[in-house]
Amino acid sequence: MRIYYANLQAIEQQTRQLDNVPCRHCRQSNHLMSHGFIRKKQVGAEPAAVGKRVFCSNRKQHTGCGRTVQLYVDSIVRYLHHAGCRVTAFVLALMAGMTIQCAYQCATGAASARNAHRWLHRLRARMSIYRSLSQRPALQDAAIAAAHRPGQASLRSTFQALLQRFGQPLCPAYQSQLQRSFL
Repeated sequence: MRIYYANLQAIEQQTRQLDNVPCRHCRQSNHLMSHGFIRKKQVGAEPAAVGKRVFCSNRKQHTGCGRTVQLYVDSIVRYLHHAGCRVTAFVLALMAGMTIQCAYQCATGAASARNAHRWLHRLRARMSIYRSLSQRPALQDAAIAAAHRPGQASLRSTFQALLQRFGQPLCPAYQSQLQRSFL
C-alpha cells in the first residue's frame, strides 16, 4: 500500500477500497479499516487534515495485528511542522549562496533560525540516500562552491541532481515516486 498521495481525496478513495489490501506489518487481508484523520497544527487556525490512519483490526471477529499505517498527502513531511515546500525553499536558498540563518528565515518566515541547523543536520544525514538515487553525482563547480560556502559543495551538487531527476516541487515528487520521507 502506498503511503504518500497527491491529495486527501486520493487518500479517502484508497481507504474506501481496503477489502483485499494486505497489512504491511502482518500481511493479512480483510482486516484494514479507516481510523480517522491525521491533523497538523496551523498558526491562528484549526488543525488541518494532512492524512489518514488505517488500522489493522484485532477487535471482534478480526485477527489483525492491531497496528496502524499512516497515509499522508505528499507535500507534507512527517514529524515536521513546516511543509515540504519550505524545506525545498531552504535548500534552494542555501544553493543560491545565502547564510543558513537567512535561508531558514526566508523559507519559513520565522523570526528565529533555531531549527535551521537541525534541518541541515537531517539533510546531511540523508545525503547518502539522495546521492544513491543519481549514482553519486560528481561535485560540479567544487572549487567555486568550496570558496563560497566550504561545507555545502556536496549539498549543492546533490540537490542539483535531485532537482534534475524529480523537478519542482521537489519534496512532493520525491515522496510520491519513492514512497519514503524526504527528510
